[in-house]
Order: sequence, then structure tokens, then C-alpha cells
Amino acid sequence: MNTKLQKIAFSIEENPYESSGHIYHPLPFPEFQHLKTSSAVKSAYRKWDLIARSLRLSSFPFDHQVLDVGANAGFYSFCFAKRGAKVDAYEPHKYYAEIGRQIVDATGLHVQWQNKQLEPGDLVAKKYEITLMLSVFQWISQGDQHLQEATNLLRLTASSSRYLFFELGCNQGKSAISTRERPIAWVWRLLQQTTAPKSIAFLGTAVAWGKARRHLFVCTDGPVYLTPWQRLVTYLLRNRWIR
Repeated sequence: MNTKLQKIAFSIEENPYESSGHIYHPLPFPEFQHLKTSSAVKSAYRKWDLIARSLRLSSFPFDHQVLDVGANAGFYSFCFAKRGAKVDAYEPHKYYAEIGRQIVDATGLHVQWQNKQLEPGDLVAKKYEITLMLSVFQWISQGDQHLQEATNLLRLTASSSRYLFFELGCNQGKSAISTRERPIAWVWRLLQQTTAPKSIAFLGTAVAWGKARRHLFVCTDGPVYLTPWQRLVTYLLRNRWIR
């Protein structure tokens, strides 16, 4: 066990931040496994498994750059960093960005923390192999208030990334985007209009809390590995059988 990580975990346990848990997301280290999270632990690991399987991480050459937009305390950032990736993590929430920085100090993993929201200027002359935008788009857009600005940032991010993993739900939760379409179809259309010429594939659906369903996609011009079910849903969306 890492004694520095144990001290961080003890501090979080003694001073919980969330009203329904110690922290929001789990952290992928044994020292934090006893902490209670306000989001579903199974959901975080399910999404990680969907991402890892689509990339076939066991054979993926990992000295690549990864961008994590809205990283929280770094669950996905550290999952990639533990496999050799160099990660740029953007998290505007001071509390969670500081936890991430403390973990970097304790582990020496290659995660550069930016305690701010990603902005277009941050992407100038940047190229990432993998970008994560997991349940962050609605916070950037503040629901329907700044949808065009968020869409412009999504377009720039997609053009700077070989693989873009994008997750979003609609109509549920704070700052939710409202739509009368099926949320999965709305997200598909958003990605179609914003990430071209990349191909889009459906990876799965997870529930972070309550009944808040969020849909995970990958947009890429590289190889991606899909199950028969993922290929079927992708086909139905592409041909507008799901609307």
C-alpha cells in the first residue's frame, strides 16, 4: 500500500465533500476503495471497460497523449496513466483538481492537471491520440444556454483527437440539455454534425445515479473493436431507425 495515498484517502474520509458520499467518482487505487461515492462505482468501471475493449488496450501501444475534459478527481485519467499514457486533465472544480494533483505527487504518474475549463486556445497546436468528454458537455453548454459555444469546442476537440470518447444524457440532472427526441438519437446527431469526417460508433449506456441514462460513443478514423450488439445499434442509428 502507498502510505501517501492512504493519507489522502484518510483526509477525504475525514472531510467528505459530497452530501451522499465522500467523493463523486471512485479512484482506481486500492487505498481509496473503501470510500463511498455519490455516483455509481459500477457505472465508472463499466464505461472504462467499454473504452478499454473498444481500443483493445492489452495490445494498444501506450506512450500516447490523452486529454481528459472534466476529469473530476481523475478516475479515467489515472486508469490511462497507469498504462503508460501521458494525460492532460482539465477540471475546473478546485477541490477535485487538488485531489488529482496530490495523487500525482504520491504516485509519480504522468498527469498534468489544469484547474480550469478547457478553452479553444488550449487546443492550439495540440494533437491527442485519445480524448475523453464523459458527461461534461452539458456542463460546458450549461444546459441549453451556451449550446453553440459547447458545440464549437466539441468540433475543435474532435479535430485535435484521433479517438474521441463522448458520453451524454439528456433531460435529467442539473444543467441537462432538453430534447423531445430520444436522447440517444439527439447525441448521435450532435456527433454526426460536429465530428465529421470521423466515423461514429455506439459503445453502450450506463446509469451514473438514479435513472439518469448516459450514452457512450466513440468518434474516430482509427480501428475500433465492436461487439455484434454495438454494431447493430450503430447501424440502426446511422440509418435513422432510432429517432
